[in-house]
Amino acid sequence: MSNGRFHNISEAERLFALQHTDANLQLAKEISVKERITRIRKIERYLLDERHMAEWTDALRQDLGRAPEESRVIELLPFLVACKHVYDNLHGWVKDHPAGTPLAMAGLKGWTRYEPKGHVLIISPWNYPLQLTVLPLIHAIAAGNVVLIKPSEISAHTSAFIDRMIGDLFDEREVAVVEGDVPTTTALLNKPWHHIFFTGSPAVGRIVMKAAAEHLTSVTLELGGKSPVIVHDSYDITKAARDIAWAKLLNKGQTCIAPDYALIPDGELEDFLKAYRSAVDRMYDPQSQGLKRAKDYGRMVDGRNFKRVKALIVDAVAKGARIAIGGDMIEDERFIDPHVLIDVTPDMGVMREEIFGPVLPVLTYRDVKEVPQMIARLERPLSLYILSHDRKATEYLLRTTTAGTTAINELMVTTSNPMVPFGGINNSGIGKAGGHRSFVEFSNERGIQKRTWGTLAPLKPPFKPFFIKWAMRLSRL
Repeated sequence: MSNGRFHNISEAERLFALQHTDANLQLAKEISVKERITRIRKIERYLLDERHMAEWTDALRQDLGRAPEESRVIELLPFLVACKHVYDNLHGWVKDHPAGTPLAMAGLKGWTRYEPKGHVLIISPWNYPLQLTVLPLIHAIAAGNVVLIKPSEISAHTSAFIDRMIGDLFDEREVAVVEGDVPTTTALLNKPWHHIFFTGSPAVGRIVMKAAAEHLTSVTLELGGKSPVIVHDSYDITKAARDIAWAKLLNKGQTCIAPDYALIPDGELEDFLKAYRSAVDRMYDPQSQGLKRAKDYGRMVDGRNFKRVKALIVDAVAKGARIAIGGDMIEDERFIDPHVLIDVTPDMGVMREEIFGPVLPVLTYRDVKEVPQMIARLERPLSLYILSHDRKATEYLLRTTTAGTTAINELMVTTSNPMVPFGGINNSGIGKAGGHRSFVEFSNERGIQKRTWGTLAPLKPPFKPFFIKWAMRLSRL
């Protein structure tokens, strides 16, 4: 149970040893579907409780400068949708699934059984610190695992809330939290987990994967990258600008699926900029009091990330980019204006690194056939957005690009439907999540076969050419 103690490496060692015993893992494996759902419902009810909701929304306000309304929308709603999906489907997911049998293997019956991987480590990030902890957690519980959570030390207030919640709801042999900084995470990664679920940057994802390889531990890596939004000339540029402004500035751009740069038709730049400015004012400054006073416009999470984003802007301007929108940055307040950069080039940091802030580089193109090459200069993105009413152009873009997920004529929805797999590809992520895919990620798909009639005796030594000949024929039917 949580008692406000300071978590460190020794605490991580203690919790790992406590949870990792064979007896404890077997106990978790045998827990009924009904009990798994009961445990998930406890988390749901805890977060919906008015007193607790006030606590976690305030924690997010302290960590990210977020308005409580925004936190309820982007942290809680996706979780509630996921819970409902688990409640409706878990009984079906855990059932044995029959498999077919080739004619050459007649007499064998096959099926797949989903069993928990065992002991799972969830390393969650600071940008959506509640949602990206509880979403993988409920699927790990649904699959029957024992879980240790390492939340981000950057979003310290929210991490403290998560620690209290888990301590209130679970025996630490079932689910536990260990707080700490990089040495604590490193100590955890050196352990022989059965699965690691990590959400964060590609750079840290490489570290996690390398550590997991030492124990041949399976991983799910939800990473990020430079997700483009492509606006086709068949789409209204004003609507596109409004939607992009909303998507880019949600959580101040500190979102892995946020559009990282925009590609718009040549000749529509001025209309785009005008509509983008208007959208920012309408959403955050309708009374013209200035964004610094806007209650719904948050801040960068900490000084280090403020300096990182500022350095990207400074670097771009030094190399010839122009600030078409924005300009104000206040370090003491971690405040950065919504920025739109034009005249950007591939050598600039804003076009090589994931920005993770309220800065949008905009590039133009003459023909849609130029777009795939422009995207291919970068690593494969986590999400790719297409705004187009031209079916041929849309299909062309789908066919000539590669991305972990894609949304057409809507933004920021690639994580929201639990019936559609979510995840990156290569640099933007490994493994898929969401609904059944999350359940599978936390499960061992155990293939089982049983002899019900017949025998393989004719194919055993001493070998008889006649039986081998017929087996070869049957294998091709």
